[in-house]
Amino acid sequence: MIKYIFSSIFLLLVCVIFSSSKSREYSENDKFGISDSIYIKGQSIFERDCASCHFIGMNRRMTAPALGDITKLRKKDWLYNYTKNPQKMLIQGDKIAKKYRSEGWGLMPSFPNLRDSDLDAIYYFVEKRYKMNKKK
Repeated sequence: MIKYIFSSIFLLLVCVIFSSSKSREYSENDKFGISDSIYIKGQSIFERDCASCHFIGMNRRMTAPALGDITKLRKKDWLYNYTKNPQKMLIQGDKIAKKYRSEGWGLMPSFPNLRDSDLDAIYYFVEKRYKMNKKK
């Protein structure tokens, strides 16, 4: 258990360090003609909470896995539970959470304050951004 706590703290520190120096591949929504309010909300939350560890193009790994097509790979309830409290899922023996740890991924920080509408926006942004990136 202590090992997981230290791993989580380390991952969080790495994410904070990378977030302060990361460059944004996509700087303006106008570049893509986006005026979708859900997309913009999701982008804002993603940039604040996720982009320090997950690549914003959704197709490359950083300190966390690429997220493109994640909504096709995982059920909505699983995604929301994992985003809100991955530590709890690991402790409860969730096979996917255990697989991520066994592959060497750090444990994602918990985001218990995100509402389902926030998560809807994030995952909408993730998938739309991934599709836009594939078209390049």
